[in-house]
Amino acid sequence: MRQSLTAILLFIILFGTTAPAAEPGPADVVKAFNSAITERKLDAALAHFASGSVQYTLRAAHAGVPTGDAGITSDLKAHWSMIGPVVIGATASYKRVPEILDSRVDGDLATVWAQTSSESVDRNGKVQQSKFSEVYLLVKTAGGWQIGAMADNRGTSAFAGAPIEPAGSR
Repeated sequence: MRQSLTAILLFIILFGTTAPAAEPGPADVVKAFNSAITERKLDAALAHFASGSVQYTLRAAHAGVPTGDAGITSDLKAHWSMIGPVVIGATASYKRVPEILDSRVDGDLATVWAQTSSESVDRNGKVQQSKFSEVYLLVKTAGGWQIGAMADNRGTSAFAGAPIEPAGSR
């Protein structure tokens, strides 16, 4: 009896705690995307985007950076492929930290609302901080959750190193 009890306890200890790893949920993907940006790993950040994903831009995030005339939507991967190198090149560090406010899953769609804090330190040591709301629409793909759309209510701020848009070009 004692040997059976010992064998059962040993089995539970060895095999009972090895549950299969859960796949990252929508909020985990949002955190991973922002972490990759903070770590300056643009390719890792872009890997979180679904094919055909959309960026909603209500206003330019940085003064002097044109938003274009095509409306408020653009290709999300192209958007971050353009601004990522500018942000990385113009800053000594750029940190994005999302505080997840709400995350909802409905089948193969999910929404994640975040209050995102950002801090950039330009090459001259000037620190800029910002806080804004972001909403992410995620889609379930064969590879797991991916970001299908992003929108934020970020206001326009000065950004050292950003190109200056010539007067009247908008």
